[in-house]
Amino acid sequence: MPLQKPQIGTCIDSKQHSWMVVSSESVEIGDIVKMEHRWCKKCGCLTQVGVTSDGELVVAVGEDGAPHLAVPRILDLVIK
Repeated sequence: MPLQKPQIGTCIDSKQHSWMVVSSESVEIGDIVKMEHRWCKKCGCLTQVGVTSDGELVVAVGEDGAPHLAVPRILDLVIK
């Protein structure tokens, strides 16, 4: 799988992301034509990235507007 970098500056460990696309699916949500689920090789976080018909990346964001990262349960326990 090719390494990809969505437009997120830092991860939960405050380091740059090294993303791998773990799955993708074709969708039709406004301008978004493909959704990719990506995994951070450095910390194990998961995120969802939309790809527009022009190839632009649209990163999922939380209610506060920050990029949404899903921390796997095991990593969440280790951090606590």
